[in-house]
Amino acid sequence: MVSKEGLVEVISLELILYCIVVAGLYLLVLSTILELIGRKLKISRGVPVELLEPAGWSWFALTYVMELLFFVIIPTLAYSFFYLIVPFSGVRAGMAGALFAFTLGAVPVVMGLSVRIRFSMLYLLYFLLGLLLKLAGAMTIIGYLYAL
Repeated sequence: MVSKEGLVEVISLELILYCIVVAGLYLLVLSTILELIGRKLKISRGVPVELLEPAGWSWFALTYVMELLFFVIIPTLAYSFFYLIVPFSGVRAGMAGALFAFTLGAVPVVMGLSVRIRFSMLYLLYFLLGLLLKLAGAMTIIGYLYAL
């Protein structure tokens, strides 16, 4: 059994920081690209104006910080802990974790919301695709960096 001090020595804080930086950069680039594509395609066209926040850089920064926390920082910390006790690791483990979280986390909430509020299907599918790309990419990067 590993003591509390031994667990800190086994978990690489340098690797955790490296994962957060690299996956955070991926998330920033992908979020920017998806935001520009969404504006170009006018994805929010069918959404009532009262339900939309005015899109600007402050909104983008706030959204990025929340996504960084839930898509990068928390999964990195969880992966670094489970890496010690679960027998699988690498890109496949990262992708499996991302698909598991996406299927049990995002999809039921968005589908439940789509039944209660009339969003356009294009908006919902674009939103879900963006979440999947962000989560799967970040988790794949984390798994890959731990496999090195």
